[in-house]
Amino acid sequence: MLKCIGRYFKQIAKSVRANGAAGSGGEENADDFLGCLNIPLNEIPVVGYDKWFKLEPRSSASKVQGECHLILRLFSSQRDTTLSKRESNVNIHKKILSQILEYEHSHIQVEPYNWNGQVSPPAWTVLSHHAAQADLSPLQQAIIRWQCYSSHHRSQRMCYSLLLRLLRTIDAEWDSAAVHGELGSHLADSFGSYIEYCLGLIKNMRQVFPCSNSAAVIRCELMLSVLSVYSFRLRYVWGPAHSLKAVLKEVEQQVKHSSSAMDVIAYFCQVRELWAQLAWPDSSGAFIFITRLTDVSAPHPRWTLKRYIQHISLSPDSINNDEAVSPLMKYLDNTLVILSESLVKENLSRVLQSLWEVVLRMIQDTVAENRGVQAEFYTRFQYTVEALVQFFHAEGEGLALENLKSGDYKVLEEELRLNKCSSFELIEQYFLEKISQQRILKHSKFGRVSVKCYYDAPEQRLTVEILHAADLIALDANGLSDPFVIVELCPHHLFPMAKSQRTQVKLKTLHPVFDEFFYFHVSPEQYRHRCACLTFTVMDYDWLSTNDFAGEAVAPLSDFCWPGRPNATPAGKTVQPFILHLSRQKPSGRVPSVPERMLEARTGEREAQEFVRRLKEIEKSMEEE
Repeated sequence: MLKCIGRYFKQIAKSVRANGAAGSGGEENADDFLGCLNIPLNEIPVVGYDKWFKLEPRSSASKVQGECHLILRLFSSQRDTTLSKRESNVNIHKKILSQILEYEHSHIQVEPYNWNGQVSPPAWTVLSHHAAQADLSPLQQAIIRWQCYSSHHRSQRMCYSLLLRLLRTIDAEWDSAAVHGELGSHLADSFGSYIEYCLGLIKNMRQVFPCSNSAAVIRCELMLSVLSVYSFRLRYVWGPAHSLKAVLKEVEQQVKHSSSAMDVIAYFCQVRELWAQLAWPDSSGAFIFITRLTDVSAPHPRWTLKRYIQHISLSPDSINNDEAVSPLMKYLDNTLVILSESLVKENLSRVLQSLWEVVLRMIQDTVAENRGVQAEFYTRFQYTVEALVQFFHAEGEGLALENLKSGDYKVLEEELRLNKCSSFELIEQYFLEKISQQRILKHSKFGRVSVKCYYDAPEQRLTVEILHAADLIALDANGLSDPFVIVELCPHHLFPMAKSQRTQVKLKTLHPVFDEFFYFHVSPEQYRHRCACLTFTVMDYDWLSTNDFAGEAVAPLSDFCWPGRPNATPAGKTVQPFILHLSRQKPSGRVPSVPERMLEARTGEREAQEFVRRLKEIEKSMEEE
C-alpha cells in the first residue's frame, strides 16, 4: 500500500514538472497540477485512516482547493519476534495492557476513583487482536485484566466497581484445571498485593473512608465487596489453610485488644487445628465443611433476629403482646450495650440504621408469609413495630423519627393496617385507590367517555346520561370494535339492590354515540361513603366468544350527589358533561394492589373471592385477545 502511494506521489511530481515545461512552451497536453498531500507515516494511527484530506499547494503562489478521500491501512509482511521468543504470550499481553492503561488514564480528566477503566477503540483493537493471535482463553484474559487493573489502581485510584466486575468475570469463567503454573502463581501474587493494599487502607479507615463522606462510605462498601469475592476465589489459589493463616495473622496484629476479635481468633484457631488434623486434599470440599463449622460455632445475627421474630408470629393468643415481644427486645438491648461501648457515635448510628432496616424487612417477610390469618396476628406485629420504634428512637438519643418512619416502615405500617381490615373494608380501599388514580389521569391512549350525572334529592334518584365515547382501541380483526358501556354502582355491598345496566352495542366504530339514560336509587347514607362511585366499563361485543375489555373509568358520587353541588339542584340537567379517560392494564404488565393481594389470600371468605373472581374475568378477557 505504501509503495502504491509512493508511485502515486511520483506521478504528481512528474505532472508538476511537465506542467512547468508546458508553461515554457513544451508539450501542450501535459497534466495539470491540482494539489498534493503530505502524510507522515509516524502519524498514521494503528487503525489507519478513512477520511477526507485537504489538498495542499506546492508553493505559496499556487492556488489549490478541494479535498481528497483516502483509505489508508498499515500492513507488515514481517514482525519482530524477539520479545515473543523471550516472554510468554500471557506476559506480553500483560505488558501491552499495562502500557495502555498508563497512557489512557493519563489522557483523561476525571476525579480519583471515577475512571471506569474504559480504553479507546484503537487500544481495544490492539488488545483483542493480540489475544486472538496468542490464543488466550477468556479466563486468561480476565485474570490478566485483574492483575493489570488492580496493580494500576494501587497508584492511580480507579473505580472500585470496576474491580468488583473484573473479579466476578474471573468467577464466572473459573476453571480450576486451567489455573496452574505461572498463571496461578501470578494470580496469587496479585491477590496478595491487593489484600495487603486494602488492609493498609483499613488501618487508616477513619482518614481514608470518613463516615461523613457518603462517596467514601460507598467506596469502602465496594472495597469490602471486592474482598468478599476475592476471599472465596483465594481458597482455590492458595488453599484454605493458607487463607486462614493469613487472616488470623492480620486479626491478631491489628485488633488484638478487642474482645470480639479475640472470639474470632478463637474460632479460627479451632478451625485451623481441625484442618491440620483432617489434612484433606480437596480444597472445595474442605471449604464447605469449614463454612458449616463456623456457621455452627458463630451464629449470624440475622438468624438470631429471625428466630425471635418467628417466636412472635408463633406465640398463641393467650400470651399478651409484652411477653411475645420481650425476647426480641432483650436481645436488641444487650446488642445495643455492646455496640455503644465499641463504636463511636457516627458508626453506631449507621449500624443501628442498618439493624433497623434488617428487622423491618424480616417482619415484612413474616407478614407476607402469613396473609389471610386472623386480625390478632397483625395487631401483635403492629405492637411490635411501635415498640421497636420507641427502642431505636430512645427518647431522642437514638435514631431520628423521620429516619425510622420512612421507606419500608410506611409500607409495613400500611400492610398491617389493611390486613386488620374486613373484606368489605379492603374492597372499599380498592375503590378509593381507583378514584385517586382516576383524578390524576388527564390523558389516555385507550380513549374516553363523555357522561352527564345529576341527582334528584327529593326522589333520591341519580340520573346517568352516557353521551358518547371517542378514540377507543380496536379489538376486532377489521381494525374496529363493537363497543357498549356497562354502568354500575360500586362497591356492591354498599348498593345491594342496585343492578348493573348497559347501553346498546354500536357496531364497527371507535367513536360510538349512545345518548342513553340510566336511573339509580341512591340514598344520602349511600352517597356519603368516600368510596361510593359509578364505574363505567367499556366492552367490545363478540358474537362467538366472551366480550373483550376495552377500558374502565370511575366517578365518585360525592362529585354530583352532595347538597350544594350543581348536579344536585333542579338545574342539574343543564350542567355540562364531563370527560372520563379510560384505563386498561394488561395482567402481564400490572402489579396487583395491596388490597387485591390481601383479598386473594382470603380463600375462606365468600365476599373476597367473589370480588377477586370478577377481576380475574376481566384479566382473562384481555389474555384471550
